[in-house]
Amino acid sequence: MKRAFILFLFPLFTIGVFGESVSVKEGDSVTLHTDVTDIKTDDEIEWRFNSTRIARVTGNNAIYDEDVKFKDRLQLNIQTGDLKISNFRITDSGLYKFEINSPRVSSEKTFSVSGVSYTGVKSLSVLVGDSVSLHSGVPELQRDDVLLWRFEHQNTPVAEINRKVGIFNTYDGPDERFRDRLQLDYWTGSLTIRDIGTSHSGVYEVDIRSGSSGYTTHKSFNVTVSDAVKSVSVTKGGTVTLLINVTEIQKDDLIQWIFGDIKLAEILKADQRFSTYDGADERFRDRLKLDNQTGSLNITDTRTTHSGLYELKIRSSRWFINRRITVTVTGLSPAAIAGIVGGVVGVIILVAVPVAVHVNAVVINHRRKIAELESRR
Repeated sequence: MKRAFILFLFPLFTIGVFGESVSVKEGDSVTLHTDVTDIKTDDEIEWRFNSTRIARVTGNNAIYDEDVKFKDRLQLNIQTGDLKISNFRITDSGLYKFEINSPRVSSEKTFSVSGVSYTGVKSLSVLVGDSVSLHSGVPELQRDDVLLWRFEHQNTPVAEINRKVGIFNTYDGPDERFRDRLQLDYWTGSLTIRDIGTSHSGVYEVDIRSGSSGYTTHKSFNVTVSDAVKSVSVTKGGTVTLLINVTEIQKDDLIQWIFGDIKLAEILKADQRFSTYDGADERFRDRLKLDNQTGSLNITDTRTTHSGLYELKIRSSRWFINRRITVTVTGLSPAAIAGIVGGVVGVIILVAVPVAVHVNAVVINHRRKIAELESRR
């Protein structure tokens, strides 16, 4: 008698997703997406870095394995299993592997993440009234890309682009501090803050997720806005210094000083280029001195023709700053003032000498008369 054996196959699926390559600038953050929408309590979730387990989800808890390398820089979403790595370091480069095992599905996904060295600063100081552009770092957004700008880690964005559903908006913020101040670049997603004020100081973060990728990049900018004098008066013949308020120029900075349509000075640190220009009419000939460390500009022996609006432009890979300073040259030169003072003193002396002689003669004559009267007694 033959026995028939029936093998029942339960609906257990194994899904494998080949690795994605991710490039992250040093200091930025990145979120690796699992494409899981809702983790169940009986699901086993874990993340590995170069075969070493670094995080897992058990029940409703996110557990991080002790690893000095990632201390306090990992954030695991217990609903989706997405892993965020903050303040990315070059040593974080490597292979990241996500695994999910459950009675319903078994899946894995890998990411090859490489860090890109970045020596620039992530904090910038600007002055009240400046215009500041924060660069998204994307040459051109694609149709499926989603971009969000946030201020001070608020849930509601201050700007948003989602071309697929037709969203291209800037927002005033809950307290309307950004009202009529924000401008969003349609192609790159860079954010410009016009006429910036002290209430706009804080951390700005841009989140960019490409529809064709399984990760989100995060860039942050710490912006400090300070009060400062934006107009300067100087006496004719004196020296005026136009400050840039930067302690040291960074390698990728491009700095330009402009007067009207005349380019006065330019610094391109990467090429070690530090230049000043006389202008077409040579009104600035032998009068400009550029500080190669800070970018500040000195104008010596000023004339009234140097009065006007000076514009400073600072461009780096992460931002663009536009500042305007009004310079007014008034009055006479110190030499002229010294000449006038000397002339006045000379006139006083010329007038005073005859008067003194006359008074002295009167006194002498008066004394003689007294002596004659006394001799007659």
